[in-house]
Amino acid sequence: MKKLCLFMALVLLLGSATVNAALASGSNLQADPMAVSAPSSSFSLPEGYDPASEEDNGSYSPYASAYTSYDTSMYAGATPIPLDPIDMPTPTPKPTLTFSYGLVTLDNLRLSFEAPVGWGVDLSGTDSVKLINQNALDGYYATLTVRLYSVATSFKLTDLRTELRNALKEIGQYNFSKWSTTETASRTLLKKDGYYADYKGQYYDGTAIHGRVMMALLDNHQVIMLHISCPDGFFDSSYKAVINHVRETLKQI
Repeated sequence: MKKLCLFMALVLLLGSATVNAALASGSNLQADPMAVSAPSSSFSLPEGYDPASEEDNGSYSPYASAYTSYDTSMYAGATPIPLDPIDMPTPTPKPTLTFSYGLVTLDNLRLSFEAPVGWGVDLSGTDSVKLINQNALDGYYATLTVRLYSVATSFKLTDLRTELRNALKEIGQYNFSKWSTTETASRTLLKKDGYYADYKGQYYDGTAIHGRVMMALLDNHQVIMLHISCPDGFFDSSYKAVINHVRETLKQI
């Protein structure tokens, strides 16, 4: 049984946040029915990779070198998995998803951005908004979270890398039988320096997911974070474009 549930139809004019009418209301939150820690591993970005190269064309796939050159899984403690194409069937290519975008304005966070039309909206967080794709693919509802929160005045850009690693650790500490992350890489957000990293995980029921977390340190001692989580097979073909579009249209108001 999947760890997802639909609940709470939310009114978009809730509190001090206003969401453009082009987005549907509703909320689907990923459930956490198990509290079992999973083994984790970390691997480096491909040798010679320049993170700035993805700023324009989004062509970077951090898992390319991590999953194609080994005869066992990168997950710590995992059962060896043969990766010889002779031993494994060719996977069916996932279709490319297309999305229309509508404006989201968050008065309480003083942010605006464009998000996919028809996604549910969860405004229950005091410092964040979560958007949920109402159509599950491969047993998983994709989510996009935008968060803005304050940090200590002594918090520096060098601390942000640790902050990102801690966020990845928090996401992956429960409910996964397999969990891997990339190393962090530089990435601007709201024209401020920051970092990002990707992760892959597999729930105990076999559901495989792929996500990306971006963070940047703003001038007023605040951290802006974008986090997308989606079915593993659709990240490169479809959902990476979603988080990139949100990043490109994100503004302070």
